[in-house]
Amino acid sequence: MKIRVILITFLVSISHFIWPQKTAIKDNVTYYLSSITVGKQKNTLAKDKGHIVFNTIKNTAACFTSCNFIQLKYSLKENVIKFTSIIPAKDPCPDPLVGLENDFKENLPKITAYVFKGKQLIFLSKKDTVMVFYEMK
Repeated sequence: MKIRVILITFLVSISHFIWPQKTAIKDNVTYYLSSITVGKQKNTLAKDKGHIVFNTIKNTAACFTSCNFIQLKYSLKENVIKFTSIIPAKDPCPDPLVGLENDFKENLPKITAYVFKGKQLIFLSKKDTVMVFYEMK
């Protein structure tokens, strides 16, 4: 009996290593831009110049690029995400912010998956990091 209790306690304590907890995108939480990849180069100068907020009930999101909103629709299954509709504002951002807006519009359709690493929401295209956001508390 004592060995059974020890074994059960041990299995429960290591279960988070064997079966990792999946972190879901949170509803109505602002994720701030940390970096965006353009070509093969990571642009960290874009930090905090954009954010994204998900409505997980309607499968929509609003992405703000420091001067404009981009309305998004997405499909989600486990950690696979696909942005199915990307609707930018009618008036483009003025220079130099137009570059960031274009980077968003270019990269969002490429995203195929996401992972969480701590408070970071990382969007991937295949295995390459495309955009990194973070949750501020």
